[in-house]
Amino acid sequence: MSTTPVTAFAGVIDTIAHLVEAVEEEQWSAPTPCTDWNVQQMVDHLLLGQHTFAVVMGAQPPLPALDPAPEALKKAFRTSAAALVAAFERPGALEHTVRAPIGEVPGAVALHLQTIEHLVHGWDLARAIGQKALFDEATVERETEFARGLTAQMPSGPGAPFAPSRTAPEDAPALDRLAALLGRDITE
Repeated sequence: MSTTPVTAFAGVIDTIAHLVEAVEEEQWSAPTPCTDWNVQQMVDHLLLGQHTFAVVMGAQPPLPALDPAPEALKKAFRTSAAALVAAFERPGALEHTVRAPIGEVPGAVALHLQTIEHLVHGWDLARAIGQKALFDEATVERETEFARGLTAQMPSGPGAPFAPSRTAPEDAPALDRLAALLGRDITE
């Protein structure tokens, strides 16, 4: 049975929700490989992105209050993630042109953008809390190919959406190769 891109995204979101739920009290302020954010800031960033893209995709989900209490963040992540998946599942959602933060794109491209965002920040989160991010390899490979084309079109330097790409060994796990492509140091 073939997995649809939305189903694959739902799996990615579920994996990250499990990681968020695994964050221990003292880990919320821990640094992440994404040097701009600690664990809590990264979860807040994902929550905001989920809400933004759900609205872009035509849903009207309530914005979860960013209550810094760990249990509230864990619950808000699941609620926000479900709203985003539902927005992508709406009939015709992937075919409509939407205004994403990078400009006007088809809904299918918005889905790629959110999948890549969640895969890489899932990698960041897993590293920060000492867990493994167990994403579907086929999904990671597909999104890595999409990201290669995307990074070639994006500006570099200050204000760029990604750090400069780094090299990764060809035999590195797919998720590590994606993280390196988007500027993460996978050797740490």
